[in-house]
Amino acid sequence: MTMPAVVVQATCVEDVQATVTFARQNKIRLTVKNGGHSYMGYCLNEGGIVLDLSPMRGCYIDRDNMTIKLRCGMVWNDVYCKYLKDPRDIVIGGQCPTVGVSGFTLGGGLSPFSRSYGLACDNLLQITLVTCEGKVVTVSADDQEEYKRDLFWASTGGGGGNFGVAVDMTCKIHKLRDPAGTVVCGLLTWNLPQQKDPFSQMMSVFNTTKSPDELTVDALWTHGKRKQLTGGMTVIYNGGWDAAQEALAPLLAFEPTTNTLKAMKWTDWVHQWEGWGEFSHVYHHHASFIFAEGTITSELTAKISNLVAEAAELLGITDENKQDDPKFHILWDHIGAATARVRPEHTAFFWRQGNYVSTIKMQWKDPEQGPKIMDFIVKCKTVLMPYAIEQKAAYLNYIDCTVLNWQEAYYGHNYPHLQRVKTQWDPENFFWNWQSVQPLENRTKARPIHDVLPVPTKKEILEMPQVKQVEQWWDSHAPLVTPAALGSPRTEDEVYERDSAICRAILQK
Repeated sequence: MTMPAVVVQATCVEDVQATVTFARQNKIRLTVKNGGHSYMGYCLNEGGIVLDLSPMRGCYIDRDNMTIKLRCGMVWNDVYCKYLKDPRDIVIGGQCPTVGVSGFTLGGGLSPFSRSYGLACDNLLQITLVTCEGKVVTVSADDQEEYKRDLFWASTGGGGGNFGVAVDMTCKIHKLRDPAGTVVCGLLTWNLPQQKDPFSQMMSVFNTTKSPDELTVDALWTHGKRKQLTGGMTVIYNGGWDAAQEALAPLLAFEPTTNTLKAMKWTDWVHQWEGWGEFSHVYHHHASFIFAEGTITSELTAKISNLVAEAAELLGITDENKQDDPKFHILWDHIGAATARVRPEHTAFFWRQGNYVSTIKMQWKDPEQGPKIMDFIVKCKTVLMPYAIEQKAAYLNYIDCTVLNWQEAYYGHNYPHLQRVKTQWDPENFFWNWQSVQPLENRTKARPIHDVLPVPTKKEILEMPQVKQVEQWWDSHAPLVTPAALGSPRTEDEVYERDSAICRAILQK
């Protein structure tokens, strides 16, 4: 839990300019918050200013050109429910509706429809930012000046909090494949270890079969009620029922225990993960990897299943498996197809050979478990990192303080180019966090990039400065921010009152 001195809620671009200028002139730390989904909380800071863009909402849809101009305080639920009236229309946004539009897009932005239409950053056409000097600049790939084209390029996967404050952006709108705007969504699950063999055989078929662009299959290892471990798939098919059944036939042949597939409007499928709501009572940590096509072998499937079983024991999962109970999952988001048809250097998002973006999520309630959780996350890294692209690839939007060589893990060979853009637009590093792009050393020397990195040891990870910082925060604040301290508030006002009391206790400490 970090404690800024001030939160400024901007309602217009002029508010953003004034706040940036004031912070820079007075040498005050400034960070920017949109949706508040930064896994490491980098939108916050200690003792500085948090610039909250959430009041800056609204958009304009150009039906003739199939584009949408978004104000950057919006979350995707605003777009899906308030503005996209035609159910056949799709914008490449987050599956979780409370994710902010700007942070999602600036970090690359993978969607269940990315196999059909690309990443969110591939669909960005124009963006307006407030620079570290408080100036407003609008950039696109078609700008005549190279330095402006570079800033636009850095905005296509280079991440928020690096080059300026995004205030609005224009993106493409697509038509869904089905003329009526229908998609097919659902869950397929196999109980483990009872159905270990058919699940492993199904994964082998999936791993060796070319999926159509319209089919997105996110592999998911987790647990359910009565402590039942499961392996499964979250399916979204961009098309009608018959085409979906044909595409999924090789997987359905292995007779999943659960099959909830049905035709629906795509907005009916968006959902919210636990841990982000105002009433949440859990701690959570995430780690990520990016894997190439063909990586889900029987060997790796077995290792992942073993990690889930070990995590379940460590966390003490419950028979009820209720919301806010201890939980663990390993999710493989399915990309490739359209995302792989863009060259790595054409956007700041480098890992175009990636076919799966994996995330580990651990969720717990007892603050004393924190050190054990961190140890287990590190163990997961030592098991899974050898299978990642170049033994390092990770996804910026699943940001994680335990990534040792994060510059290469997030950006690959694009990091030196990003450093040059940073030096052009923010040479004094006004916008920064523990894992933000750094200006060139002496304005000339870029960080060297390796083709393959060795898998870091547990000791190397745990000795990282940002990990030490997290441990310090944890030791200091976690005992004050417990489920018992949060209580059972029934309204948002009660949540904020309880948060204020906790903040006062931290300040007095």
